[in-house]
Amino acid sequence: MATPSAITSETFPGVQKGLDSPRRPVYSPAPMLPPAKELGTRERILEIGAQAIAEKSFNSCGLAEILQRAGVPKGSFYHYFGSKEDFGVALIEKACHDYIELLRPIVGDRKRSPLARLRTVFELSREECMANGAARQCLIPKLALETSQLSEPVHAAVKSAYDQWSALIAQVIREAQAAGEIGRAQDPDRLANVLVMLWEGATIRMQIDRSLQPVDDFLAFVFDSLLKDRR
Repeated sequence: MATPSAITSETFPGVQKGLDSPRRPVYSPAPMLPPAKELGTRERILEIGAQAIAEKSFNSCGLAEILQRAGVPKGSFYHYFGSKEDFGVALIEKACHDYIELLRPIVGDRKRSPLARLRTVFELSREECMANGAARQCLIPKLALETSQLSEPVHAAVKSAYDQWSALIAQVIREAQAAGEIGRAQDPDRLANVLVMLWEGATIRMQIDRSLQPVDDFLAFVFDSLLKDRR
């Protein structure tokens, strides 16, 4: 689930002009943050928390470390979040919201064919991976690997994030089917879920290999082979 200073409306026409400024991947932390007064205390805690958890894990990252790195007192944390569990849910919801909002202008760009828009969604994610380095793991996929150890609210937030991403992809698949670009025999929701699963598998392998080749193989297989069957 894109910072990329390389991502502009020229690189990805579906990205609105307002997104031309450098952005971080919504599932990964920004390398540098403005002072707390500029960012806002709640937002800074969330940003620093995302960074710390992406580097370690949700369960192994303590609140004391996050607050020390954020430069805010403990009381400020409990002013915004009732518990670490509430904090985790807020992290996931923010990451998901930011990512979906980044994708909306792409999937809604009716000047491009549905299949071209679908490919751009994943090419944008590839740009995120390239901008952050193949060895970095993004926040929500990292938490997804911890789901057996997470509380039910945090687990539900992770699942909701993936469901929303899949639903957005399914919407584009339906348009591609209507345009004759993808075969109507495919169930859009099931196909969207499969694409998300394939992508997540590719990004895990990317981290193992420390190479973008697995995500390039994903793009080639999905768009040059899997979706070519239009029956």
